[in-house]
Amino acid sequence: MTLLENLSTGWKSWALLALITLTAATPGVFSLPALDRDESRFAQASKQMLETGDFIRIRYQDENRNKKPAGIHWLQAASTAAVSSASAGDIWSYRLPSLFGAVLATLATFWCGRALVGRRGAFLGAALFGAGILLTSEAHIAKTDAVLVFLTVVAMGALARIYNGTDRDRAFRLGLLFWAASGLGFLIKGPVTLLVAGLALAVVSVVRRNLSWSVPIWRWQGLLLFVLLVLPWFIWIQIATSGEYIEGAVGKDLRDKLVSASEGHGGPPGYHLAFLPTHFFPATLFVVPALLLLARTLRGRDLDTLAEERAGLIFLAAWLVPTWIFFELLPTKLSHYILPAYPALALICGWCVVKFMSGLRMPLAQVSSAILFAVAAILVSVLTSPIGLTILQTDAASDFVNSDSSAVLATWIPDAEMPLIWLGLTGLAGVGTMIALAIREYGASVALAIITSIALGWHIRIAAIPSAIWIQPTEAARMALADVCALGEDNLASCPADTKHTIHALGYAEPSFVFTTGTDVTIPPYTVLDLPNDRSRYPLTYLLNTEDAVAREAEAALLASAELLGLCVLRSKDLHALNYSNGNAVTFAALRFDEGRCTGSASLHLNE
Repeated sequence: MTLLENLSTGWKSWALLALITLTAATPGVFSLPALDRDESRFAQASKQMLETGDFIRIRYQDENRNKKPAGIHWLQAASTAAVSSASAGDIWSYRLPSLFGAVLATLATFWCGRALVGRRGAFLGAALFGAGILLTSEAHIAKTDAVLVFLTVVAMGALARIYNGTDRDRAFRLGLLFWAASGLGFLIKGPVTLLVAGLALAVVSVVRRNLSWSVPIWRWQGLLLFVLLVLPWFIWIQIATSGEYIEGAVGKDLRDKLVSASEGHGGPPGYHLAFLPTHFFPATLFVVPALLLLARTLRGRDLDTLAEERAGLIFLAAWLVPTWIFFELLPTKLSHYILPAYPALALICGWCVVKFMSGLRMPLAQVSSAILFAVAAILVSVLTSPIGLTILQTDAASDFVNSDSSAVLATWIPDAEMPLIWLGLTGLAGVGTMIALAIREYGASVALAIITSIALGWHIRIAAIPSAIWIQPTEAARMALADVCALGEDNLASCPADTKHTIHALGYAEPSFVFTTGTDVTIPPYTVLDLPNDRSRYPLTYLLNTEDAVAREAEAALLASAELLGLCVLRSKDLHALNYSNGNAVTFAALRFDEGRCTGSASLHLNE
């Protein structure tokens, strides 16, 4: 307890919490390729803002993307302009807002929790949250959720301090902070921050049987600040899209999520609860006793709980429970939707750990939670181990229609074995966590649980995914294009230096392919299947997914047309992958059409 007191005091507490999240999340930012589909759509739209100088409209190639507000795109464009460029095509520069958003979310959780569960509980809860699998996963994905959870926690922290009672001047400033965070949150992902805060405010007001505590929130200055933050861009985007933005964002995107499983992302109530052991890891170690102790305290059965402490727990329950119920009942379900509820649950876990340190015993609940922790760690470790990935490979290879599964598996043999150092550290730290918990060294169990989570995340992002090229379809597509010298500066050494040209795709249209290949790449359904008579338009290349029947027919037609036109044709070797976005097998072949003598490193030269 003395060590915890020391760590949770002063500047070192903030620095240590930031370091935990940075350590857990940073490797994925730089080691993973552009991901499908949301990340690459967001990054591509931000990239096009830089390319066109239009920071009002949100565009994906030639289409308006009227779904989310522009806030995250402005952040991504700014970070890319500061450290890279749109032409570089570096996905990591678009991920920086998410990385720093996750770090700030951890710090905001500590700030918020200090007003609700005390400094020590807030520190432990923030540390567990900052090393969490779901938060650190969102930290290396270039989309909205890490920044959103930061702004949501800031709004909830301001609301919590008003709830606790303070002087008039400070309450006024907190009200302004609440509306500033809510307005910025609205520009990031619409009404989510207001939803979470509104549900909590309603529940607390019912429990207190009055609304007078929330008066500072409703001052006109705060409401005006919210309007000034939100309204100008909405006016500009409505004008720029001839009134189509609101119709698309509210009339379609939001409405679809509320009334049906939008884009096939559905699930029954209990979906988020089922993923809790892995997504809330490592705080899973304390989640069962924390929730039981919370329920016991709110029912008034824990006589040792102070009135101030109980008031903080009421606020956390009002934050956690209605938000969780809302997202469980929402027809559209994606794992990250529940993230704004996780800080509240993590703070409850931190408060519970402090209680354990003070002598509380809940042996059955502790054992249950420890089993959840162990099962989650073992499950993820096995699935991402060489054995687990081999099983998944074998199953995926059987899905190919035009290729023998054994031949496909032969192409998926990696050049080097997966390093197992991080998986080994996961096992050692996990065993240490169990031992520390068994001997009631709760501070050590928290520290070792955090190390377990960091090591497991590093294994996934440094070792498992980067070594598994077979689940990186866009990388396979680009390898096929490089084989026929179609990628300009990314070409092999034997390619001419000035050969970047028009690329058409058939049977493959993932956003990561658009982002990494270039905004001007043509994808279905806009791909033109006729070879031009105009010789100035060559060279040009087609990327074909030959598992697709339309692409196979197009290949035969293109080759026949090339023979009539007297063109040189280069065909790459076949490259196999699994498109994890839809679970389909893909086999890529690139066809390059040019005049004169064939050049390059392609495995098959035709019409030479």
